[in-house]
Amino acid sequence: MLNAFMDIVEILQYDAPVLMKTSSVSTTVALVSTQGAIVLPVIAFAIPFFVSGPQWLTGTAVNCLLVLAAARLPGRHVWSVILLPSVGAVAHGMLFGPFTSFLLFFVPFIWAGNWLFTAVFLRLRDISAILAVSAGALAKAATLALFALVFFRMNLVPQLFVESMSLIQFFTAIAGGLLALGILRFLQTTHE
Repeated sequence: MLNAFMDIVEILQYDAPVLMKTSSVSTTVALVSTQGAIVLPVIAFAIPFFVSGPQWLTGTAVNCLLVLAAARLPGRHVWSVILLPSVGAVAHGMLFGPFTSFLLFFVPFIWAGNWLFTAVFLRLRDISAILAVSAGALAKAATLALFALVFFRMNLVPQLFVESMSLIQFFTAIAGGLLALGILRFLQTTHE
């Protein structure tokens, strides 16, 4: 796990010519003109398979990748990191259980929440990175909580779904965003 993390750090920090000298994963990324444009989406899709445990852990990892992608990738490459974690979660549920139709119906709203998180982060990060993460987390959590509550009032999802799409979303977005800021600061101060 530590080696995989260090590969991500290497991919995020170096230019393409340097990547060709570091590892086979890095060489693959170097063939693409944008740093991390393949690796971050693959990790985003794989997180639900490898970290299918508690929501706080999975959510923190996904939100960390969202901020890293928003901060380091061109906008068109961020979309795959916005979309793929939910697709991975649905695929994991279909393959290994427990599959829940609630999640399937809610995927577009999760995408919207992920997009809001990255968009607000990008809009405010020049003012304050911590403010950007906090405001993005609030926008994401409020959006998900609102739609979960609407679905609950329509008797489409159970109360537990509302709970998992509200405060937990806010706290995992804060934790993931702060973790990403730490990684970005580490990269900036030690490797750039």
